[in-house]
Amino acid sequence: MAEPLELEELDVKAEHPTRNRLLAAMLTLMVLYTCALASSIIVPMLLALLISLMLAPAVRFLCGWHLPRVVATLLVLIMVAVVVLGLLAAMIDPAREWISGAPKAIDRLELALRELGRPLAAAAKATEELAALTTSVGGARSQRVMEVGSGHMAQMLSFAPAVATSFGVTLLLTFVFLLHGDGLLRKFVALAPELRFKKDIVQASRDVQHELSVYMLTITTINAVLGLCVAGCLWWMGVEHPLLWGGVAAILNYAPYAGPALVTIALTVVGFSTFDTPLAAFSVPGMFLILNTIEGELLMPMVVGRRLALDPVVVFLALVTLGWLWGMAGLLLALPLLTCVRIVADRVPSWAPLAKLLGAGFAVRQ
Repeated sequence: MAEPLELEELDVKAEHPTRNRLLAAMLTLMVLYTCALASSIIVPMLLALLISLMLAPAVRFLCGWHLPRVVATLLVLIMVAVVVLGLLAAMIDPAREWISGAPKAIDRLELALRELGRPLAAAAKATEELAALTTSVGGARSQRVMEVGSGHMAQMLSFAPAVATSFGVTLLLTFVFLLHGDGLLRKFVALAPELRFKKDIVQASRDVQHELSVYMLTITTINAVLGLCVAGCLWWMGVEHPLLWGGVAAILNYAPYAGPALVTIALTVVGFSTFDTPLAAFSVPGMFLILNTIEGELLMPMVVGRRLALDPVVVFLALVTLGWLWGMAGLLLALPLLTCVRIVADRVPSWAPLAKLLGAGFAVRQ
């Protein structure tokens, strides 16, 4: 009678891996659904957490000059808010002017692409038929595009209250994290069972704050230099609003792969809105691609090095996942979040496999 019982126990144990995998899959789907559903809450919290980690050394430095922590936190946040709001205010008017004229640039781009496709024998007949079908409604189509452009402008302005609210919530959460972050850290240290764990928690926290601050400051400096170079080249080429597109290039460069791709598309439209010939128009995005290649292949590896290198496959998967969940905010948050996880994994022995998974032999392109 003992043998059937043993077989039954083996069957039950054999079922456990399958059940655990199903539970893990269900938990993953639930987490993804929750992240997508609560994006308006999670994104400001993650952004505030990252900003607080980056600004914590600055607050600690001011506290070392015997300033109260509240005053030091307010000073740091006010300086950051003034810089961000000043940059946004400088970009609003040029962006509004460009959006109003974007439909004409898109029409010119379509015409240029149609002209470039005519030498192809296989597409010549189809191009002529399409031109014949659209000739009679050309004027109406142009008017309709202009109406769509103005509709997009109104739609973008309708998002302004939500953006302002998110900015205010993020600023408030950052203030709370900076003001009470050390107290929360002390609670985690008190909950640690052994002295070794207490030291690891404190050291990991300090290392994350320091290295993330240095890393993001380095990336911000590189992106600012790239934006200034793009703006200078656009000014030399005679493109309108060069500072606007330099700022857009600097901001979107925080999102690897996706950001430069979006900037290339936007500058293509800008080129056709400025120049009449396709060669001159395509020189605008071509200039950006050259500068971005120099920045990604030469400047980034030289400055950042291999210390915080990330695997490109992991970065791409994070961009796809977070971009699907949170849109542009997810694309901008993917690299800082992965960097933060990599820093922690390098200092926690039990996370060594994760550190190897995230690591790479070269710095990731911005």
